[in-house]
Amino acid sequence: MTQSTAVNNRIPITLITICFGFACILRILIGFGHHSGENNYHGSSKAYGGDFEAQRHWMEITYWLPVGDWYWYDLDYWGLDYPPLTAYHSYLCGWLSHRLAGPETVALDSSRGIEDPVHKAYMRATVLVFDFLIFGTAVCYSSFRNDRGSMWVSFITLCQPAILLVDHGHFQYNSIALGFSIAAFAFISQDRFRSCIYGSILFCLALNFKQMTLYYAPVVFFYLLGRCISTPKRFFQRLILLGVTVLTCFGVLWLPFIVTGPSDMMTTPLERMMQIVRRIFPFERGLFEGKVSNLWCALNTRPISIRDRIDSSVQPLLALVLTLIMIAPSSFALFCLGMKGDEMATSKINNQNHWKRLLWGTMSCSLSFFLASFQVHEKSILMSLAPCSLLLWEDPKFVLWFSRVCVWTLWPLLQVDRLHTPYFCMLIIFEMLVHLGQDHFSSKPSVFSGIFSMIPWLTYAIMIGLHAIEFSLGPPAALPDLYPVLWSVVGCALFCLAYIISCAKVLLPVEGKNKVE
Repeated sequence: MTQSTAVNNRIPITLITICFGFACILRILIGFGHHSGENNYHGSSKAYGGDFEAQRHWMEITYWLPVGDWYWYDLDYWGLDYPPLTAYHSYLCGWLSHRLAGPETVALDSSRGIEDPVHKAYMRATVLVFDFLIFGTAVCYSSFRNDRGSMWVSFITLCQPAILLVDHGHFQYNSIALGFSIAAFAFISQDRFRSCIYGSILFCLALNFKQMTLYYAPVVFFYLLGRCISTPKRFFQRLILLGVTVLTCFGVLWLPFIVTGPSDMMTTPLERMMQIVRRIFPFERGLFEGKVSNLWCALNTRPISIRDRIDSSVQPLLALVLTLIMIAPSSFALFCLGMKGDEMATSKINNQNHWKRLLWGTMSCSLSFFLASFQVHEKSILMSLAPCSLLLWEDPKFVLWFSRVCVWTLWPLLQVDRLHTPYFCMLIIFEMLVHLGQDHFSSKPSVFSGIFSMIPWLTYAIMIGLHAIEFSLGPPAALPDLYPVLWSVVGCALFCLAYIISCAKVLLPVEGKNKVE
């Protein structure tokens, strides 16, 4: 690339401001729609509402109760079941809510089910602020290089319909965990080992904010292990340094809950720690969670009905074995990649190859967990979508296909939340944005080429066709869950295809020719 071309490719600050301002406006507009459990729509008989009320309730109990009571208080009503960093985040949001939205919004017990417009605006604002503060910063740090191609990667990632609809529509704080994870990947893929320490700290923060980031843990572990082995003389020094870093992070975050127990009962430190673990990993709920687009839910349809064929006591073990088998390719590939860590100091191309293979590996590993592991939710597919989005410069046709599949599989959840209008509007807006930026990616090679070029179009035909049939014909009385089941089965098949492709991408030899221009 000549110097004049590079200068012309730089982006004026006005365009950057417009792009990120537009991403912010999208989030605000989605926030005007319904949230999960609004007016107790589709609510539980035991607990009002959905994720919105759960997050608000955690702000309430963390603000008023001692730390030792947070994981023990009234567990039947949206008991706290996320890791400690989420608890601290809830306390901060509760403290601000008490002062900005009014004391009644977090009043202990009496605030349950409150849906005051001012408070809803405050809750939406907290998601927006943390989204841009953590997720936006991580995306820009890892992908933006002040040229038009990298700007579109960042912009499309920040406008992913699935992420926006779940966090700003349904209501959750997934972007915080995704932001910490992306930042961690960006640091550990750098040539200096010191950056691996920073990346480990960020990944510990992700793990302690949302347990679903464990989907990335195997490949991160094996990649860092490979980085330690890449310099044999410093192996133990690096391994001990990483171990101390991780233990220190977890110790600082978990210690208050271990040394302080609930105020109404005597407990040992071990019992307190195990209470948090039980809350975070509720294995007693069973293997099947709704109509998720994973293997277990797809295989639980008639005539297979796998739930009736496998004893419930064996199901967790079977899920574990299948998950371990599926994560093996990406874990092995990234272990080998980590052992070549010293190569990154020799050229920029090696640095980029490490980065893209790390993203393919995290996508493959997280898809393995989504498809095969225990207690999977529809929203967990965001763990695969986030790293995949950053590969837009590598294989745009595949990334855009996967992005559309992800948001399509969320339709049953969004339908329950009455987010029909935001769903279709976001799909249209996303396609417009893709069309505007296609000149930057049209020449990129894709796995969907040659005889496989029809796969995306066939996928889109099936997705649109199922929407058309659902709107035209109601489900038969004998099969009230027909459409959610169809979404689950078709989505599972498409995610299995994505898993195979991601495994192939991370296992195949790296070529330098696909580097960012």
